Amino acid sequence: MSVATNKVRKDIEISEKGRQRKKEITEATLQIIIQSGVQGVTHRAVALEAGVQLRLTTYYFKDKEDLINEAFIHFTEEGKFLMAGFLELAYEHLEKLNVLGKSNLTSKNRKSICETFSALASEFLIHNLKYERDHIAVQQAFLNEAIENPLVRELHKRHRKRLVDNVIDICKIANKIDPEIDAEIFVNAFEKMEHEGICTPVNELDNIKYEAMVHKLISWMIM
Repeated sequence: MSVATNKVRKDIEISEKGRQRKKEITEATLQIIIQSGVQGVTHRAVALEAGVQLRLTTYYFKDKEDLINEAFIHFTEEGKFLMAGFLELAYEHLEKLNVLGKSNLTSKNRKSICETFSALASEFLIHNLKYERDHIAVQQAFLNEAIENPLVRELHKRHRKRLVDNVIDICKIANKIDPEIDAEIFVNAFEKMEHEGICTPVNELDNIKYEAMVHKLISWMIM
């Protein structure tokens, strides 16, 4: 791509109308990924979904990879990786329990944190499996795309590091010996429950099983 073309694309992004149009095309790309996976993303399919002329998608995005990369960035910037919501709630409750900054936790505090986190995480997981299935599917699609796409791989790596770092902070509050490893295990286990859970019809979800699994995971992480 020429320097002149690059300049045009930058000018488009500065324009408010251009930003809005790009956002609509990017969100249409996410809808295509939900419906057909990453392999379903084409300029023509996205233009149809966005309700715009084909020339507009090629004007803002040079190729399919550009569409996919921008969709991933939009997905993370909009806070649609769902575990971030759980972490926000977790820190709110830590503040209420007045344990932030303490070097040692009493057994009473530890139990209180465990029960609170278990309830929060269970509710959050079940909510996601019932009402946020499309977003979990998109997250899985981007993970699959990261295997072959170096840019998505790097973006996913940075996003995941931020996510794990937040969990590491929680593990440190619980005085775990290896908070980095504990955080990786927690994130992996939670995401696996999400990805496997969306394969089960909503009316067949076993809430009690998920609550027990989450409680076991949180207890191991904190107690």
